[in-house]
Amino acid sequence: MTLAWENWYHCVGNTYGSWLPGDPRGFRSHHHRKHVDGDYKNPPPQGKYDKLQQFSTQVMRRDAVSLNIQQQQIVLDCFEESLLMNDIPIAIMSVSATHTHVLVQFVRGRTTLSGKPIADPARHYFGIARKKAARQLSDEGLIAPGGVWSKSTTIIPIADNRHFNNVQGYITRHKEEGAIIWTPDAHK
Repeated sequence: MTLAWENWYHCVGNTYGSWLPGDPRGFRSHHHRKHVDGDYKNPPPQGKYDKLQQFSTQVMRRDAVSLNIQQQQIVLDCFEESLLMNDIPIAIMSVSATHTHVLVQFVRGRTTLSGKPIADPARHYFGIARKKAARQLSDEGLIAPGGVWSKSTTIIPIADNRHFNNVQGYITRHKEEGAIIWTPDAHK
């Protein structure tokens, strides 16, 4: 894993079924095993992966998850509680209908309660927050059985101060798409 500037990471999690192989916005194959033309900034040619997207949709075991505003707030509250309870500094978070973005500082060298070293604190604590949010939504009967999140998450180490500021702005702009935004100033 690449070391992050001052241990800051941009963590991204998608809801189940929100970004499938064949998506017209672009996508990546598992472990980049297959070359795929385009990405979300430069999408592949229209229609190129329609059959793959159709297949991906057909093999889903349940409906795609899209969070309403109430569910988004619960996810945001659970992430805040989980991360802060574990003494994880948060710069900003956003939760939209289909994904979360979190800019957080994960320090290496932490251990579990049993004393076992945490090899990848970013995945570990982001995973705990996702699990807490999914459990809360399920306990309140607001989400169908089977879970909220896609399997994979994206964890991007922040390279420098400029990268940090760019990610902070990027996450803030999700408000234009209807996302709920969390900042430390708004939650004191």
